[in-house]
Amino acid sequence: MELSLLKLLVEIDRCGSMTAAADRLMYTPSAVSQQVKRLETIVGTPVVERHARGVRLTEAGRLVAGRAAAIDTQLSALRADLDDLLDARSGHVTLGVFPSFAASLLPDVMAAFRSEHPGIELGIRSSRLRDLHAMLQGREVDISLAWDYPELPMTVDDVDTEVIADDATVLLVPAGWACDGPVRLESLADEQWIVRASQHPITAMFRSSCRKAGFEPTVLVESNDYMESQAMVAAGLGLTVAPAMTTRYLREGVESIDLGELSKRRILLCRLDQRTLSPASNAMRSVLVELFKAMNST
Repeated sequence: MELSLLKLLVEIDRCGSMTAAADRLMYTPSAVSQQVKRLETIVGTPVVERHARGVRLTEAGRLVAGRAAAIDTQLSALRADLDDLLDARSGHVTLGVFPSFAASLLPDVMAAFRSEHPGIELGIRSSRLRDLHAMLQGREVDISLAWDYPELPMTVDDVDTEVIADDATVLLVPAGWACDGPVRLESLADEQWIVRASQHPITAMFRSSCRKAGFEPTVLVESNDYMESQAMVAAGLGLTVAPAMTTRYLREGVESIDLGELSKRRILLCRLDQRTLSPASNAMRSVLVELFKAMNST
């Protein structure tokens, strides 16, 4: 049964006249008569009866109109729900994040997103990059943050990446540390270093930069995370380099120095290849881009 026929019957019931219903629906009176006949053929019994002042619904017509009115209400509610979804007033998004982001900027992202999109249900999954890629491919997360370096680009099958921000690489030194002259990489050849272990990309980038500056860094400690590295720097065991994001909560006894010779870490937004972002995911993307823009402008 066509929805247009049901809507017509509801309008006839409201107007009490087929002519008035035709005017409201922008039909001709003859078109209304034809549609009513079609409806009666489908129903198998008359749905309207004429009287001196117009028409009224038969018992069968009232039954159909009652159901039709309920359907119309549901369709209106569906339209409203779809409008909310498409305008990012409702929906759901699960964001995958890596540990250094979770430990620094994630609370700000969650606060901004909930303030701008209170009707969207937000989920967060924090893990290492390899696991995040698996979550993305398994559709456990809708979008995911990742990172790489320009000289070590990240490529994952079936995953599209978009660079949404840069994260500078900074030098971390013990409080009170001083260097003769400007702090350049070549002036640090005699220092001892704390680096990330297990062939971490930042270590590969750092070693390559040191070689270009004319020396091989003397590594005292290979650490497992950036906070561990900060603790060793604070203890005076050596210097380290780290993404600026990881220094938002800098440990007491550690100072950060800009070192523009080192490559910036690229922050990537990842999604499944050829998968269109939902309105909720696009809303999250916008919040992330704005947050990084504000962070990099300060």
